[in-house]
Amino acid sequence: MTITARDQSVSQAPELTVTVVRLEHTGHVLAALTRATAGPPPTVRLLTQSAFPLAVPGASGLVLVPAELLTTEELSAPRDILAAPWRWYVDTGGEEAATPATPQLKPVSCPAPSVGLTEGSLTVTSSTADGAAPVLALVHPTAQWGAGSAVSLQIRDVLGPGGAAVLGNGAVEDSDEALVFVRGRPVKVYSPGGID
Repeated sequence: MTITARDQSVSQAPELTVTVVRLEHTGHVLAALTRATAGPPPTVRLLTQSAFPLAVPGASGLVLVPAELLTTEELSAPRDILAAPWRWYVDTGGEEAATPATPQLKPVSCPAPSVGLTEGSLTVTSSTADGAAPVLALVHPTAQWGAGSAVSLQIRDVLGPGGAAVLGNGAVEDSDEALVFVRGRPVKVYSPGGID
């Protein structure tokens, strides 16, 4: 069967312009929305106030992500970002880039990192195919539905040459949970009860 250019354009859904709310450190998209008006994207504070209530993946709870960890921007995106924004991240070329690259929306595609707790520190390990990937851990008490759990520790780092980062410097409690983000990888939930 021969596919013409017309057939290809029909099979691919057109892209649209969306405003994304993302983690500034790792690029993970937390929300995506379309707007009826033109102009610059709304500020994080306008969209989230002081914190963004994020549903804990695979668990029952809300974690309040502080607004200062977030940024917004307008990007061209496939339509399915509106149904599943957590499957995407924004690549800005990395913190080490001399000139920031034009932000590009990319699918989260690497395996999830592994996370463990030893002597009050989270150990995050993942492949290093993309070099020193940024890592963000949001440590919080056990989350419950309702108002949500406030983040007690925000730990930013990068994966080292061996693909690991040790976070928390002994400050993570045995009963704490954490959401761990590594650029390009699915969010990982750490829980002492072993939620995955």
